[in-house]
Amino acid sequence: MANNFEQEIYIQEVFMDFDPASVSKLSERKIIAPGSPSSSLLSEQKLRGVIENARQILKVIEEFGSFDKYCWSFVNHRPILSTFRYPRQVPVKTSKADAISKDLVRRGFRSVGPTVVYTFMQVSGMTNDHLVSCYRFAECAAAATGAKPTTESGSEANSGASNHAAEQKANGAANGLAVDIELSRTIDELSIS
Repeated sequence: MANNFEQEIYIQEVFMDFDPASVSKLSERKIIAPGSPSSSLLSEQKLRGVIENARQILKVIEEFGSFDKYCWSFVNHRPILSTFRYPRQVPVKTSKADAISKDLVRRGFRSVGPTVVYTFMQVSGMTNDHLVSCYRFAECAAAATGAKPTTESGSEANSGASNHAAEQKANGAANGLAVDIELSRTIDELSIS
């Protein structure tokens, strides 16, 4: 692959735009076969996990209406606003991530430990772990409360950040599957090193 962007497009194509219904129908034998595009991306165990997780996402969608409704129900449909001043304060997992992880495992998901789940919570906007000194902190905090973000002078920001959380929630299932695949790749890369 020439660059990360091309690799991401390639991954998106291999995993059918991260559509859980399409991924759940993939033939494990075909996707795991030596020389298949997907076998060069992830280990056999991770590929099986991606397919199984797609199947479980469909069950969650059937029960809750969408994967994002399921996920956001753990945080009362409002992002958790942290007020960390220093990077060392940002946790790698929380009791909330542990509860979500246990429920996902109970439902048959794979590779969803509390650290992986907490990373998903950060990426999807379920928790705002930007440091209070970060330029994004105020925007994300405003999106979490539904208020319009303001600049330092007090005027409304023209960034559309109030729609930020809604946009992140809109692609809940696809984001979950995409994060699952990306985390699996990262774990594979770390285990090779």
